[in-house]
Amino acid sequence: MKKIILAMAAVSFVFLAGCSESETGAGGNTAAAVANDVTKTAEELANSMTPEQKASAVNDARTAAEAAAKAAGQSDALIQQAGDAAAAEAKKALGVQ
Repeated sequence: MKKIILAMAAVSFVFLAGCSESETGAGGNTAAAVANDVTKTAEELANSMTPEQKASAVNDARTAAEAAAKAAGQSDALIQQAGDAAAAEAKKALGVQ
């Protein structure tokens, strides 16, 4: 469960950083490549999760993204957007409707 939360938090941080595909991160990987790796990992983990675990992971991703945005001093609107984006990506990665 902790791995999925960390994966979703990583997606949230990529979103918050506002990275474009042309920017590179640590090790020369593009932000898009890192996001793709995180998504693949999340999909692999999702195959072994129950529906209840998936729902919890979506909520945890939202909470983590909102906490990160708040810690970064973002406005209430951006905090909400970060949470919404993280929840949407978590649902997508986990195959939740």
